[in-house]
Amino acid sequence: MNKLVWMGIAAVAAVLFMVWMYSTFIDAHTAPPDRFKQIDNTTTSRTQTLQPPPTTAVVKPPFNASAYEVNYTLVFTISFSGITMTVEGWMVVGTGPAGNYSFGMLTVPLQGTATFKSATEGNTTYTMTCLPRDCTVNEEKWPLASLIEGVNVTRTAKGQCRRLNYTGTLYEERGMLDPKAFSRFVEGLVGNYTAYVCEVNGVMLSADLTATASAHGEMMRITLKMEARKAGPYSSETYRRILQEVKTNK
Repeated sequence: MNKLVWMGIAAVAAVLFMVWMYSTFIDAHTAPPDRFKQIDNTTTSRTQTLQPPPTTAVVKPPFNASAYEVNYTLVFTISFSGITMTVEGWMVVGTGPAGNYSFGMLTVPLQGTATFKSATEGNTTYTMTCLPRDCTVNEEKWPLASLIEGVNVTRTAKGQCRRLNYTGTLYEERGMLDPKAFSRFVEGLVGNYTAYVCEVNGVMLSADLTATASAHGEMMRITLKMEARKAGPYSSETYRRILQEVKTNK
């Protein structure tokens, strides 16, 4: 089981940039109205205060679901048989018209620091993962998948959330883990998950996910916490640079 779990952790770096992209919600802020000076009506001896109708200012973030770059911090844990293993680090995720890219650094127990770079080209993704002693480049078809793939999923808006001074929508997602998504790493994995996701303009800026699963009679608990530290426009220059670096080292 340990070897399979480590394989699953190593796969996190390659697939984290394929997480949720959803519908758009933009916060509208009401600007305080200007006030006119009081006007004395000598005939009626009343003082009136005139106010213009309130104005609405829409704050648009410089990104949307089809083009963005977000820098996340993340904590990924797997607990089983009284043992908890934690992977911590940061990653930058970019999605845009030229192609998708990601890069980052993870601290893996017993392995040290792992760095990774990934970029897509057409229907293919190239991922370079480097541990202290070795670097490997994998090529595979681009899967339209998320870190935790689910079946029988329900998604409910729970209200507003605020990240990086933007107001978005908080979603609660519940579903069953898809065994096919984990078949490469752990056979027979079944379980349920719950996730709370804050999205701004269709882009995930935070996620808090908990999954309870079992494999061959052994119970496992999986958690993922991601928090955006910075979000901005997509960078085609970054995409081209990462794609060239990864393909050169193939």
